[in-house]
Amino acid sequence: MHSESQYLQPSGYTRRASTFTDREFQLKYTRYLLWMSGFITLIFLLPPFYYSFENYHIFINLADLNDPQLTHYLMSERFYLAVYFVAAAVAQFGFWFLFSKRMSAKIVGPAKLLRNHVRLLSRGDFTLPVLRVREDDEFKELVSSYNYLYTLLKTQYQSELEDLKSLQKIVTQPAALALLNEMVDVRERRLGLTSSSPVSKPATSHDSRHAS
Repeated sequence: MHSESQYLQPSGYTRRASTFTDREFQLKYTRYLLWMSGFITLIFLLPPFYYSFENYHIFINLADLNDPQLTHYLMSERFYLAVYFVAAAVAQFGFWFLFSKRMSAKIVGPAKLLRNHVRLLSRGDFTLPVLRVREDDEFKELVSSYNYLYTLLKTQYQSELEDLKSLQKIVTQPAALALLNEMVDVRERRLGLTSSSPVSKPATSHDSRHAS
C-alpha cells in the first residue's frame, strides 16, 4: 500500500535531491538495457577476443622456439589487449547505465508529475500551478494538453464561484442562503482564496528536480 504523501509532490522539478526520479522504474529499465548490452558483448566481442588470445598463445610458443626476445613483447601485447577489452567492457556498461538512467528520467519524470497533479486535482485542489517539464522531456504535448484542460477547469470553477456569490445577494431564504455560503466557502478554499488549506495535505517530500 503506497503512502499518500508520495503523491503530494510539487508541480515542477526545482532541484534534484536524488539521482533517481522513480528508482523502481528506472532501475528496471536500466537492468534491461544492461542485460542487452552484456548479451551483445558476448556475441560480438568475446569471440574475437578469445581467438586473438589463442593466436597470441601460438605466436608466443613459436617465439620461444625461434626468437626468445620476441616472447616478452608478445606477452606484453597480449596483456594490454586484455586490459583494453576489460576497460572497453566497463566503459560500455557505464555508458549504458548513465544513458538508460537519463532516458528513463525523461519518460518517468513527466508521467510522475502528471500522476501527482491529477491525484491532487481529484481531491479538489485548484491551488496547483500548471505542470512544468524540461525542454528535452518526453510527453511534452501530453503535459501541454493537460495544462490546457486544468486551466479550463479552474477558470470554470472560478466562474461558478462568481455565480454563487451573485446568488448570495438575491437569496433570502435562510436554508438556501446557508447552503450557498457553504458552497462558496468550499470553492474559495479549493481555489486558495481563504487562509484555510484547500485539502488536507501531509508533509510533502522535497525530491524534486528542475525540468526546464
